[in-house]
Amino acid sequence: MANFFKRKPAVPAADKTPTPAEAPKPRRRDFSELKPDPDKIGISGSVPFVRLPDPTGLFADRAARLVEAAPGHPLEAYLRFVAEIARAQSVIQARFPAPAVPDAADQALRSEHGMPPLSRHSLEADPDLDASLLALLAELDLSTAPEASAAARDALRAASREDRLDLAVQVFEGALPVDRIAECVFVSAALQVRLAGQAARLDTKTLKPVADGVCPCCGGAPVASVIVSWTPADKARYLSCSLCGTYWNHVRIRCTACGDGEGVSYYGLDEVSKDVQVETCTTCHSYIKHLHQHRAPALDPVADDIASYGLDLKIAEDGFRRAGLNLLFVI
Repeated sequence: MANFFKRKPAVPAADKTPTPAEAPKPRRRDFSELKPDPDKIGISGSVPFVRLPDPTGLFADRAARLVEAAPGHPLEAYLRFVAEIARAQSVIQARFPAPAVPDAADQALRSEHGMPPLSRHSLEADPDLDASLLALLAELDLSTAPEASAAARDALRAASREDRLDLAVQVFEGALPVDRIAECVFVSAALQVRLAGQAARLDTKTLKPVADGVCPCCGGAPVASVIVSWTPADKARYLSCSLCGTYWNHVRIRCTACGDGEGVSYYGLDEVSKDVQVETCTTCHSYIKHLHQHRAPALDPVADDIASYGLDLKIAEDGFRRAGLNLLFVI
C-alpha cells in the first residue's frame, strides 16, 4: 500500500523564530526589529522576476528526461510517447525561424492594461504555426503508439488549415474541446515550440505580473512549481508555464491559484521521488506539483509531472483539484 505522507510547509530559515530552549542567554530578547529575508522566499528585487525559455535545449532535454524515467514505470508507454513528441519538437524548433514578437507599442499597450505581451493575435499572425504543426506530425514516429494517437494525427492532417488554427486558438485560450483531446496534444506540442520561440525574444525588463497562476509572457497556466538553484535565485520559487516554458517568480508557501498562504501543505509518496511533492491549499482545494530542482537539477516540469501521476491519484481522493495544467497529459 502506498505510504502517503504530509510535510510541514518548508518555511525559510529566516522566517523561523528560535524557541526559548534554543535561544542563547539571556532569554529575554527584542524581536521587534527582525524581518524575514526576502531573498530566502523569492521576493527580493535581486531575484529575477522571469527566466525566459531556451528553445534550443528545452525540448531535447525534456525528451532525455522522459526516456530516463520510462523504464519500468507504470506509465512507461505514455512516457515514451511524450518523449517522442519532445524529440519531434526539438527537430521542428531547429527547422523553422523564430517567430516575430509584437511590436513595442503593442506590448506597451497590453502591459498598461495588465495583459501579457503574447496573445491569440500574435499567435494568429505567426506564418509558420500551421507549417510547424504539419512538420511535427510528419516527424513523429507513432509505430508503437496507441491507435488513437495515429487516428488523431490523421484527423489533423485531413483537417483544413482554418480548422487547425481554430483548434490552436482554443488550446491557447484553455478551451480544449473534449471530443478532440487527442488532437489537442499534438496541437499543444506545436504551440509550445512556437510560443517558446516568441517568449525567448521578449525583453524581461518589460514583463510584469499579471495575476496569480498566470504566465506574464503568454497568459498560460503553470504546469508545476519549481524550487530552483540558479544564480542569483538559489532556492527561490518559480512557476513553469505549460505553454511557452517561461519561469516566473512566485512567493513560497502561497497558493498559486488563490494566493492564500494559511492552508498550504505539502504531501509526498514513498513510491515517488522525495524531490517531487504536491502543494495543496485547503482554502480553494487546489493543488500543484512542487519540484525541488535545486536538489535534482534534471527534474523537468512536464516530464516529472507525468512521471509522478501517482501523486495526482492519491491527492484527488482527498477532494483536491489540479491548479496546474500539463497540455501533454490532459487528465
